[in-house]
Amino acid sequence: MSDRLLSPISALSAWTRDDMARDQSWIVRPTRRHVEEIDAAVARVQAAGLRPSEFTRADFPLPTFEAVLADVLDSLEHGRGAVLFKGLPIDGVDERRAATVLWGLGLYLGRALRQIPRTNLGGYRDNLIGHIVDQGLDYNQPNVPGSGTSAEQMPHCDSSDLIALFCVRPATSGGVSKVASSMTVYNTLLREAPDVLETLYRGFYHDLRREVAPGSTQELTPHRVPVYSFYKGVLSCNFNSKTVEMGARKTNRPLEAEERRALDTMLEIATRPELTVEMPLETGDLQVINNYTVLHSRTGWTDADPARRRLMLRLWLKTFNAREVAPDIAGGYVTGALHDVAGARAYA
Repeated sequence: MSDRLLSPISALSAWTRDDMARDQSWIVRPTRRHVEEIDAAVARVQAAGLRPSEFTRADFPLPTFEAVLADVLDSLEHGRGAVLFKGLPIDGVDERRAATVLWGLGLYLGRALRQIPRTNLGGYRDNLIGHIVDQGLDYNQPNVPGSGTSAEQMPHCDSSDLIALFCVRPATSGGVSKVASSMTVYNTLLREAPDVLETLYRGFYHDLRREVAPGSTQELTPHRVPVYSFYKGVLSCNFNSKTVEMGARKTNRPLEAEERRALDTMLEIATRPELTVEMPLETGDLQVINNYTVLHSRTGWTDADPARRRLMLRLWLKTFNAREVAPDIAGGYVTGALHDVAGARAYA
């Protein structure tokens, strides 16, 4: 059994909407020189015939922007846990260039992890770059990830250290990204509903959505995954009410009353306006968050032009300065993220 944290988090990772509005150092606006460096790096890998997910950090030099990315990496672990790059040099048509920029910047933040195969619409090696686009799927059906639908998604975590979400094209209407500090949610739980913390520390079984090894019939995680884990003096969060609920539906095991209350309480706090920062991402905006301290969600959206659907490119990253997390929370609940397929070869 893991330790329990009985006092509130006072670190920068425990923020509110007003905190983020007062200090906007989490927003990074590349200078002209930085943009020129990115442009030169893109031209270099394209001249070498290298596709996104095929080139290394050495192939994508960023002489001065590298220091900015190092500061960002530190902020993601030791600061707010959320960063927004504004106006990176892409347009809404050249998806290949956008993927090249995303992959190149990601090389400075961590090692890409395999994602859900159904998001790999660009054919990139090992499912390392995900496409968040409406594929006409029904989010209420079994085994359907939210990344393939235009449905609203409630606050949750993915199964990686960092998530990098790059806007190629925004939706005609909606599709607004939202983030909230899971550390502030914890502080609020301590103050308002401490009795649900025992359930959240015990955790839940999650639906694996068939993201398992070939031939496996396993439907749920083999053990409960804690929502909060206090390990080696650091609090981490791993939350997804949708996969919990779908797992209960698949196995015909309704959630117990205390489990239902814990999930509902967590969601109610995490969606409070005073705790939520909205990010209406525009073309060239890149959101990067720490999965262990930040919950992310989005509003539903509509696309007026099928030829210019809302498109986000996503990296799941195993970061270079990640905290240690307890074995029962490590890797999250999507087994694909456990496979570090890129390996050290791309990070010279």
